[in-house]
Amino acid sequence: MITVALSKGRLLEDFIRYLDTQNLRHYLSVLKEESRSLFIEIDNVKFIFAKGPDVPTYVENGIADIGIVGSDIIMEDTFNILNVSQLPFGECYFALAGPPGIERFNVVASKYTNISAKYFKEKKQDVELIHLHGSVELAPLLGLADGIVDIVQTGDTLRDNGLIEYEKILEIHGRLITNKQTFYTRENEIFDFLNEIGVIK
Repeated sequence: MITVALSKGRLLEDFIRYLDTQNLRHYLSVLKEESRSLFIEIDNVKFIFAKGPDVPTYVENGIADIGIVGSDIIMEDTFNILNVSQLPFGECYFALAGPPGIERFNVVASKYTNISAKYFKEKKQDVELIHLHGSVELAPLLGLADGIVDIVQTGDTLRDNGLIEYEKILEIHGRLITNKQTFYTRENEIFDFLNEIGVIK
């Protein structure tokens, strides 16, 4: 049995839509109904539902053979995993955003302070970064920060909070990751699954 760790939320929804395009009904129907569970088994595949930042940890420690995760997660932190390939879903991007009229960002809030630090370093701009875990859009509205670095998919959340996008920073995609040892010891099983879902032809 192959174990696949899936990121809950937006990426899981994208994965389910992708399975629909591949006509993989036996996975699709169960994943739609059972995505609130902790894990499920379909045929010879066990799916684990985890928060995005936890997916590489499950893969790194051998609990999952394969992980489907946003590239934002593996760019923000370091994991001892194989970053195998880009997936045909999960597209979005990092952006610098804030209220209209900001001329210079001195304090920026983000869940992704490592990516943010690299971005401002490349721009040779000295910025204080504040790490938040929740809705970063709140920070400039309450005066905690001048702006934010966050993931943008449609831009609706920014607009709903009166924020505008100042600069697109970095593209994000779904990524396929595997455990290093499993990739070599169970290569055939892994590639059989990847072929089945149309990720690798």
